Amino acid sequence: MAKIQKVQYVTEERLSKIPELNWKKCKKYLQSSIVKNPDVKNTTYHIYQENFKQFLCWLANEYDDELDLYDEEFMDNAVDIMEAYMLFCQDYMENHKKTVNNKVAAVSSFYLWSVKRGLIKYHPFKDKLDRMKKANEEHVINSYFLTDEQIDEIRKGVNENKNARYSIQDKILFELSLFSANRIGALERLSLSSLDMENMCFADIREKEGYRVEIPLDMNLKNLISEWLKMRENDYDKMQCDGLLIHKYSGVWIPWKRSTIHYKMRKYGEIIGIPDYHCHCMRKTSVNSIYRKTGDLNLASKWANHKSPDITQQAYIKPVSKQELKNEINKLAHRNELLDSESKKSS
Repeated sequence: MAKIQKVQYVTEERLSKIPELNWKKCKKYLQSSIVKNPDVKNTTYHIYQENFKQFLCWLANEYDDELDLYDEEFMDNAVDIMEAYMLFCQDYMENHKKTVNNKVAAVSSFYLWSVKRGLIKYHPFKDKLDRMKKANEEHVINSYFLTDEQIDEIRKGVNENKNARYSIQDKILFELSLFSANRIGALERLSLSSLDMENMCFADIREKEGYRVEIPLDMNLKNLISEWLKMRENDYDKMQCDGLLIHKYSGVWIPWKRSTIHYKMRKYGEIIGIPDYHCHCMRKTSVNSIYRKTGDLNLASKWANHKSPDITQQAYIKPVSKQELKNEINKLAHRNELLDSESKKSS
């Protein structure tokens, strides 16, 4: 597993060196993007903004003559400039391959927009710049597929609740994330106003890239949530906070956010000896379980809200080990031997 390194490069001093003309171009591009798809203003476009901001800082630091993004010098030397930036991301920022590709994509998207707007005649490095190879094969963090035994062990640990370490909210988060297979972006947006108990789901929850999804409930979850809501009516926030899972911060009840959900996932992992267990592992475990039990890849893909079963197959189905393959081969061989034996007896 590759280790994540964080290097602080964007500082107020470096930001102050960015030419005003480049700032204006950047802001205009981001404004246009947000107008096109406001649902991802604080997610996808925020990441693009931060990545583009880093590029502008680097460019201002490398080119003291205040190189404009549309200057002939940049347009003629774009491939060399971008390759130098990629090297900077790798060596100085210690970014992984996928991160480097994402940072290049942020710059490339700006130039695609510029061409579309008629601000420049051509994209200066489109189809000329090689991205980092095998980025999808690089494992930045560990990924786990829980076994049925591990799931039962976590469930038992949460329910035992020694020293009041776990609450009914911990039970709800565990069961809901495991059953629904939804992303953390959806889990942190669970609200009372979106809860439809009659149809046993949370409706119209915004997830990745602004997509609206349903988060389904089973009967166990319905009962847990009903119990939790009664507790809230009599105590806690008196149903004043719209979030489903809540905690008190500075005297005010607020919904659980990503940091809290990540913390809870690590606590689940500690029960089974996996201290770096995280939310996406729960999602992978759920999707893989559906495929394992049904053998239907399309069904598993739809449950995961994937655009294509290829995505599900590539990253959400646990690879078959050599030992498992050997067992399957032995089973088939044994079955064929029995069939041959029966065939000889009948003849």
